[in-house]
Amino acid sequence: MDEARTNKRLGAFIVSTVIAVRVASAALFLYAFINDLKTWAICIFLFACFTDAFDGHLARRLGVSPSLGTYFDATADFLLILAAFSAFVMKGLYPFWTLLLIGAMFLQFILTSGLERPLYDPVGKYYGVFLFAAVGITLVFPESVVYNGVLVSIIGFTVVSVASRSVFFLRRWRKARLPAPRHRDNK
Repeated sequence: MDEARTNKRLGAFIVSTVIAVRVASAALFLYAFINDLKTWAICIFLFACFTDAFDGHLARRLGVSPSLGTYFDATADFLLILAAFSAFVMKGLYPFWTLLLIGAMFLQFILTSGLERPLYDPVGKYYGVFLFAAVGITLVFPESVVYNGVLVSIIGFTVVSVASRSVFFLRRWRKARLPAPRHRDNK
């Protein structure tokens, strides 16, 4: 029994370490992009995307969750996206309020999720994937028309995500307020 527990702890530590590497890559990405090391920035971003896919696969394979908690993976993703968009804002590719919008969405995720495990929100999950894609598109296609398209898409996806989460909570609230159904006796 102790060996199984030790293996679980070791597995959780390994998964958390992979996630921590993604956190570190966020700072490296910011440095590389700000200093016009675009090839390095792209490589670092691709590496971070790999760690994002790998940590999930590794956690499933080992049957563990990160030792630092369920929110660690989402926070690492947020920090990478925030670092990328901070670099883009510093270079004048996007307006400052883009950071506020992305930050507000992460705050909404934290505030509306359960304390022990985040609520599954399919639109929210796709929002994160979309933001990763937006970073990649911004890196690969350095054109103002692309930046404008990405910005409009961020706004649209944000509206859809907020609406989806609001509908989810409205339904949950209504369900909680409905009285229990009465059973009629058939005599």
